[in-house]
Amino acid sequence: MDKDEKKWECVDLVKIDLSHNSIPAISDEIATLTSVTSIKLCQNALQTLPEGFFELQTLTYLDLSHNQLDQNLSERFGALTSLKELVLSGNKLSCLPNSIGLLENLESLHVEENALTALPEQIGALRKLHVLIAHTNQLTGLPSSFRALRNIQNLDLKKNQLESTGDALATLSGLKFLDLRQNKLVVFPVLPEGAALDQVFLGYNTLSSIDEISILRIEDSVTILDMRDNKLQGLPTNLACLYRLKTLDVANNDLTDLPPGLGYLKHLNHFIVDGNPLRAIRRSVISSGCEALKKYLRTRGPPPIGVDVLEEERDELQLERERVAQASSCNSDDAPPPASEFTALFREAAATGTMVLMNNSLGVLPADLVSQGQFNFGETLLHLNLSSNQFRVLPAEIGELKLLKTLTVESNELQSLHPSIAGLPHLGLLRLQKNQLSAESISEFLHNSTALGRSLKELDLRNNCLTSMPLELCQLHSLETLLLAFNRIETLEQFPWSQLTNVSLISISNNKLRSLGRIYDAPLLASLSFENNNLTKVPCELGLCPNLRAIYMNGNPQRTVRGAVIAKGSTEILTYLKNKLPPNAVLPPPSPMTRAFKTDQLMVITRKTKDQRQSHPLTALHRLSRTVPSTLNL
Repeated sequence: MDKDEKKWECVDLVKIDLSHNSIPAISDEIATLTSVTSIKLCQNALQTLPEGFFELQTLTYLDLSHNQLDQNLSERFGALTSLKELVLSGNKLSCLPNSIGLLENLESLHVEENALTALPEQIGALRKLHVLIAHTNQLTGLPSSFRALRNIQNLDLKKNQLESTGDALATLSGLKFLDLRQNKLVVFPVLPEGAALDQVFLGYNTLSSIDEISILRIEDSVTILDMRDNKLQGLPTNLACLYRLKTLDVANNDLTDLPPGLGYLKHLNHFIVDGNPLRAIRRSVISSGCEALKKYLRTRGPPPIGVDVLEEERDELQLERERVAQASSCNSDDAPPPASEFTALFREAAATGTMVLMNNSLGVLPADLVSQGQFNFGETLLHLNLSSNQFRVLPAEIGELKLLKTLTVESNELQSLHPSIAGLPHLGLLRLQKNQLSAESISEFLHNSTALGRSLKELDLRNNCLTSMPLELCQLHSLETLLLAFNRIETLEQFPWSQLTNVSLISISNNKLRSLGRIYDAPLLASLSFENNNLTKVPCELGLCPNLRAIYMNGNPQRTVRGAVIAKGSTEILTYLKNKLPPNAVLPPPSPMTRAFKTDQLMVITRKTKDQRQSHPLTALHRLSRTVPSTLNL
């Protein structure tokens, strides 16, 4: 202490950050810091750790990443029993100490980018482990004790030498994220049963088939399945049972056909099949995008038995046959004329709750469809499809269908939507692609749409005439999927993405974007596509989005990310973006702009924030050093 300091005025040192220096060694006197809980020493030149280091019984966080640790770590590592997070990535470690199994409180272990050939058998004792990141090593197998890691949620083993995982994953009931890309897998992994496994990445291996029993173990949870660049010769029919699937990537395999059942997956919005010899499917269908491909597959056959299909999308081929048969029946001399052109269809809809009125050249709604009609659709209809007609205005009568859950009006001539439809309290899916809707018409439609803000999960506005982002979209707080591809949007600046608190999938490809704004403010963003725009810059903050796993950005004149990095896939892109930011960077707080929606107008309220200045690191270190014994030499 300095002469003018008093002992009782000092506080114990609890955190040390000496990252990004050239420290070659640490003094044994570090053992005197008995109250320290967090030490960051990344990006230094450490080769060994002193024995005194293992006396730090209160240490809960330790980051030794990107040093020169190339010898076997001391078995005394097991003495750090309070550790909750251990980061050893970016060293030259060939093995981990057996005593790591004594770290009974460890929750997160990062050992990526080393030279590990195996994980110790004792790793199975880490019963509290939630995160294990061990990519970019030389692992050839997993220990038998791996099955005991039942609480692990995030497992990243990509870029290793694994040919099989055996049954090591079968009991990992807490698993949510699995990445096994760029290994040498020849056997499809045995996936855990009953796990909430959300994202599975198995691309860039040599898998020839998907184990149907294994994949169906996660049918209730998986949303992203990456099987690209394997040797797949076919897909199992029951792959269509993965009813929550949003992204399916089977690019660059040996597929000659696709199961028809995939066309019935209600949430599937990214279906990537490029690079396959699909002789049974026309190239024009594939190039038309996901929805066109799904629609074509539905004409090839019904879904597997028991599949939770999208109710309002019946088999298009069967529908056409029924329509032709009905028309023939109406024209028959022996058949009595029906009371209405749509009487038979209305009776079926009254019984099932689903009505499909596609390809009928309709410009107005049939009289019996409104709630006061004889079938009382206002209290019974759940799903309505008016696609491929001639509607220019979506009429107010649809707003009377109070139980409506899905509304599909694709391939019409829509220029406006009646605001009463935005008041439907149960509407979860609204599909309006291939119309003539403008940003102004969407704003007018969504003005004061409090009901839709609570219910709508998916909004499809692809292939319309939007030139800007309607600010009213940020009222849709329950929205999970937002599809805006093939419009004319030029910028996302000023849009408050932080207010879309549940959106996980955003597709805004094939627009005229010059800026993505602060799209990284969307807190649950998991999949983002902005291909084929005019972007010259990509925000590096996307690399910090905690949930972002899939990013598609080809076809832009940007120079932020090199083409070679883009070719390696989403993980490499996100890592590259993150590494372009300063060390320890975090997402900036949402833009200091709030928007309050009132019944009569859209109010924009701005507030100023003070500049946040960072003090010089030497000043901060000086303040810390006042509580450290003067003889300590770090």
